[in-house]
Amino acid sequence: MWRWVRWLAPLVVLIVLALVFRDRMPFIGEGVRLLRDASPWAVAAAVVAALASILAMAEVMRLLLDAGGTPVPLRRTAAITLASNSWSTSLPGGPAFSAVLTYQVQRGWGASRLLCGWFLVLSSAVSTMWLVVIGVAGVFFLGADVNVWSLLLTLALMTGLSWAVWWAANHPDTLERWTRALLPRFNRLLGRTPDQGVEAAVRHMHQLESVHLGPGRFSLVAGWSLLNRVLDALTLFLCVWAVTGSVPAVAAVLLAYTTAKLAGSAQVTPGGLGTVEAAVIATLVAAGMTAVDATAAAVVYRLVSFALITAVGWVVYFLYYARRGVRAGTG
Repeated sequence: MWRWVRWLAPLVVLIVLALVFRDRMPFIGEGVRLLRDASPWAVAAAVVAALASILAMAEVMRLLLDAGGTPVPLRRTAAITLASNSWSTSLPGGPAFSAVLTYQVQRGWGASRLLCGWFLVLSSAVSTMWLVVIGVAGVFFLGADVNVWSLLLTLALMTGLSWAVWWAANHPDTLERWTRALLPRFNRLLGRTPDQGVEAAVRHMHQLESVHLGPGRFSLVAGWSLLNRVLDALTLFLCVWAVTGSVPAVAAVLLAYTTAKLAGSAQVTPGGLGTVEAAVIATLVAAGMTAVDATAAAVVYRLVSFALITAVGWVVYFLYYARRGVRAGTG
């Protein structure tokens, strides 16, 4: 019975969301019409780039879990990356549901709680760092009127966080000394016994000893994370090319891509419907494109990177996880 509930519940949620937000999704039908006039080769290349972007992020997961002593084949990390992406883009607040699904699946693979959290923080920080780098590049080459200092501050914070998480994985003994020295003081300030929670915290920290992420592997992880962002931006580049028939300005596409990702991060609507399209169109028009071409490019981009990839992810979820449970693939 619970298997049927697990399978049907997300489907019911999707149907309800489709009804509630049906007025915000005309881009799907419009995108299909625009595809008739777009370059089929450029659209096909955009689809390949979008799927390759997902595989690059799946490789980041595989490398980080392997560094923590949990080897997992790429096909499994690709499956959960697609499925969790669909949860993230289909629901308001979807990233939270996506994180829970990813955590449960990784625990089913044998990853410790600390490793799951470590993966989430490090992969998110590195990915955000590269997004800001791409945005700064767009601002620099296009000369756009954007507050570059806020981007640089975010870049510094994400770079620092990435380094701190990497450093923590390689220095658990130092973390233990700091914990034994500082946690009793905090406990006293809170009116607790000095040693409360100290040993539990130390035990969790020493789980990081199973993580072996040297500079070489960290660079490899960062490289695949950068490739994920570059391929995603390339998808937008190819969609602009498909509808205009000419090679677009790289800086304009990079800035439009960054603006769209930042606009969609709030997740006010599923997948940022409305806000992402508006951000892409406004940025491309500001860069010199006509409103007609910018709108067409934005619609085709969303059809490929959002509608298609989300649909594939839901197929993977229903066939693989909803039917077999989130611990599918442990054997």
